[in-house]
Amino acid sequence: MSIWKKILPMAIVPVLLLSGCASKKQLESTFFTIPDIGAISTSGVGESLLMQGKGQLEPSLVIAQDEMIGSLPLLKGEYPFEAENSARIKFVKEKKEVYLYKAENKICFSKEQCADIKYSLNNKVIKKSRTISQQTLLYNGKIENRITLAYREFFNDNARPAYNNEVTYDLRESSILGYKGARIEIIKATNTEITYKILSGFDQGN
Repeated sequence: MSIWKKILPMAIVPVLLLSGCASKKQLESTFFTIPDIGAISTSGVGESLLMQGKGQLEPSLVIAQDEMIGSLPLLKGEYPFEAENSARIKFVKEKKEVYLYKAENKICFSKEQCADIKYSLNNKVIKKSRTISQQTLLYNGKIENRITLAYREFFNDNARPAYNNEVTYDLRESSILGYKGARIEIIKATNTEITYKILSGFDQGN
């Protein structure tokens, strides 16, 4: 699947500056599942295994290792989203501006300074106050062969305590856990962290 299919459903604001610079945009609410279905992830105790809901997302640019664009270095790390137009996405970290040109699929400092660089985009829910609804499963740890997950719901940024719950699973019975339609395959679990794959998200409407 093209990376743009995850981003383009969010509204793209027309270019406002004659120079063609990426314009600041208002991101529309969209349904999200984090991590992606099929992704293998690792979370620590108290951290989210699965988060699903409707809210506003923005991509950050992840550079896995130090790279060069021409004679200029691009340091590894995560570059936060700044703005977007129809041609490119702008990311800024410590005042360094980096651009992802969509059609060319290149990472650039300017239109003339570009390179084919391996990267990934990390979609994040922005500003919790903009989250409309959210379901979350948290990892609460492992005792012998049993692991405990905590389920939480939020609506319009307010917790819904009546829907909160804790569930315990015996890994000897199955490595695939289910809750409210979500299916998670457990690859490895310890007292400090869990490695897993998301097989499906929560049932819509639950």
